Amino acid sequence: MKKAVKKTKVAQKGVNTNGVTNCCSRSHRIWGAVALAGLFACGLILGLSYSGPKTTENIALDVEQCDSIANEIISITQRGASAEDVETLKELNTAYTNGCAGRLVIIERESIAPVAPKPEIMSTCARIEQLLKQRLRPEDSTEYFAHLSNADTYSTLADKGCADNADMYKTLALRELEIATALQPTENMGMNDAEIVIDTFKKLDMQREAQEFLNKIEQLIDPATDFILKMEQVING
Repeated sequence: MKKAVKKTKVAQKGVNTNGVTNCCSRSHRIWGAVALAGLFACGLILGLSYSGPKTTENIALDVEQCDSIANEIISITQRGASAEDVETLKELNTAYTNGCAGRLVIIERESIAPVAPKPEIMSTCARIEQLLKQRLRPEDSTEYFAHLSNADTYSTLADKGCADNADMYKTLALRELEIATALQPTENMGMNDAEIVIDTFKKLDMQREAQEFLNKIEQLIDPATDFILKMEQVING
């Protein structure tokens, strides 16, 4: 009788009626199933993360995961995506769209400092032209000296400015001389005016025109004056 009771108690503790011992209790079996399910879920998530965009369509990501993906998208975009980043950025965007529904990635463009363009160095002749043009008087001026001054400036531009513009400045200088002499006849010009005219012709390599103008001046003043001698030196120098 005592032996039968003892055998019954042993069976209740885990020994079946066939004499085979049960390795785990019911609670152990339940926790084992939970662990197995968790392991399967982890494997599934890892598999989805490497299987491409199509397998993530129905996977909802939590806030931390969404923030991590968003930060990575912003980082790649702000530094400028390279050829190697294009596929990664595509996958991140797909994962974010499918797993973070209702959220937007906001990229602040203002944080990227614009690259200042390198200043171009102006050529010397262009700089000379820029500065000399500031001396020009208004073309509609009725003062003869304004046009005489312009003729001198244009002749300097033709001589010292860019070679490609020399013919244009020469034409403008001659036009201004013609306007000046129309507003102030040669006989009414002073020696200073005459010197400007002769010097203008000289800079334009127009010695013959300069000599003809000097001949007109000689008829108006004493040919023996120092001015005539000086202008002869200018023309023939």
